[in-house]
Amino acid sequence: MKTTTQRRHSQGFGLVELMISITLGLLLTAAVLQTFIAANTSYRIQDSLSQIQEAGRYTLHFLGKDLRMAGYMGCASIDTVPINILSSNPPDDVKDMGSATAVVGQNNIAAGNALDAVPGTDTIKIRRASSASAQLTGNLDSENANIKILGNAIGLQKGDYVFITDCLSADLFTATSVSNNTGTVTIAHANNVNIDNKLSKAYGADAEIFAFETVDYFVRDTGRTTTNGNPVHALYIQRRSAGSGGAAPTAYELVEGVEDLQITYGEDTNDDANIDRYVDAANVANWSEVLSVRLELLLVGDDDNVVHTTGSDLTQVVEYNGANIANNDGRYRRALTNVFAIRNKLP
Repeated sequence: MKTTTQRRHSQGFGLVELMISITLGLLLTAAVLQTFIAANTSYRIQDSLSQIQEAGRYTLHFLGKDLRMAGYMGCASIDTVPINILSSNPPDDVKDMGSATAVVGQNNIAAGNALDAVPGTDTIKIRRASSASAQLTGNLDSENANIKILGNAIGLQKGDYVFITDCLSADLFTATSVSNNTGTVTIAHANNVNIDNKLSKAYGADAEIFAFETVDYFVRDTGRTTTNGNPVHALYIQRRSAGSGGAAPTAYELVEGVEDLQITYGEDTNDDANIDRYVDAANVANWSEVLSVRLELLLVGDDDNVVHTTGSDLTQVVEYNGANIANNDGRYRRALTNVFAIRNKLP
């Protein structure tokens, strides 16, 4: 009995048992790896989706706010108030202010453009008065070379383009000096940079003062790249506003992850205050009749190889601008569309 027991205890695993153990171990390891890969992929997709949602929300917020306020001048409608340009030699984006220029765009912009926008994308320019305003308080005679306002919350300074209106008429002039008083502030409009030191008429105390603003939105290559070297695009803004001293504005990055921007314009072709067609900038017949703007954004995450590339049966299909987008880098993409009415051109 002793010999039999010792022999039984000395027996080990056979080859079959060993192979079964290795196979089970490999199956378990594969299952764990598969679960990890699936969880990691899901996390990366969700992270890219979060980036895209945030980029889309911010883009529509900023662009939508300015589009709704395009042509704003403190009055009901830009079509009802004549605007006198009194600055002697304003830049092109300042000297044209009216219903036909409140919103204008460029379709499929070419390479080497002044904005350094990504070729093939669309750009849009918005003209408007500032949201902040000041009340006219003194020197109400048009013969005076200066006007007085209560405070300077607008932030006006020398060289800025200033807008004054009483909703019957409006003047746009260059401020040749702005006093730094804390109470009543004097804004001069001398004839060295204006066509005259007079306004077009004597404005009353009901007139308001605004800074004149021009805003450009466009997509630009940031110069940054993803881990695999793919370019990172972003929405940029270039705003001429109070405090710029009239100088050409510097563009700055607003929202990362905007790969493309395509814009169509709702045009009222028969003057019935209804949109009759949406066309791109190249096919707008009359910019005065553009009453709304439709934005189409292509948004992209910054993580490569999150989804399958074009050619795979599992490719993410994204329809944008009337076609399916080719995915060559595996980044997660989504198209987003929204329409904004130009409030100051509506009846």
